[in-house]
Amino acid sequence: MNLSIDPILLAGFLLALVRTSAWIVVCPPFNNNSIPGRVKLILAIGLAIAVAPRVKVSPEVFQLGTFAGAVVFQVFVGLALGFVVYLVFSVMQAAGELIDFQAGFSAAQLYDPFTNAVATPIGRMYQLLMTAILFAINGHLILVRGFLTSFNAAPIAGLDMNRLSKVLTEDMSQFLMAAIEIAAPLMAALFLTEIVLGLLGRAAPQVNILQVGLVVKILLVLLLVGLALPMLGPAAADLLDRATRNTVYLGGG
Repeated sequence: MNLSIDPILLAGFLLALVRTSAWIVVCPPFNNNSIPGRVKLILAIGLAIAVAPRVKVSPEVFQLGTFAGAVVFQVFVGLALGFVVYLVFSVMQAAGELIDFQAGFSAAQLYDPFTNAVATPIGRMYQLLMTAILFAINGHLILVRGFLTSFNAAPIAGLDMNRLSKVLTEDMSQFLMAAIEIAAPLMAALFLTEIVLGLLGRAAPQVNILQVGLVVKILLVLLLVGLALPMLGPAAADLLDRATRNTVYLGGG
């Protein structure tokens, strides 16, 4: 029994596997260190098998230099598409870190075992909340579907540099504004609290404003964060929609 594999299909599968692997390495929540490497590899292979028949490969790709260039380009495309989603996920964490900075919680940084980095308490909570909302609304499937649309274009030239620069410049400013908008109500409340504590310190110098202010800000942040939680769901869904649209846009859709 002879098993024959179409070289065009095999080349398409390998290029798709390279792009998918690079995307999973960067794209949340698949880049989470809590996910075993074997699971990530199986996911990458499964996605590559699904899109391999749609990948258009020219005969010139079988030349060593051309194939090596195609592989490098696929790595770049996968990393770029994953980075766009990573930016969106960073919005929620950045909003939490702005709140922590205003409340004075930035000094209490925690080690994040998922990213091998340090994070502030509210920023870490917002990051976990974003991931929970993502799975609750089947957003991980939406991200995968958006990524697969990037294969509608030819794999060798499947990314428009002008579109990538537009996303990384214009849309990045929108993401930064989104982080400020999410954190703005709590930051404003904390700013007013600072003013009130300052006036109290002038009116009653015998009161330990530093100690009282820390307790007041902790209670205020916990109260306001709890009140703001129902509004984070729509904000996270909107950010996820932006990430998906940007992925489809970069993929030529």
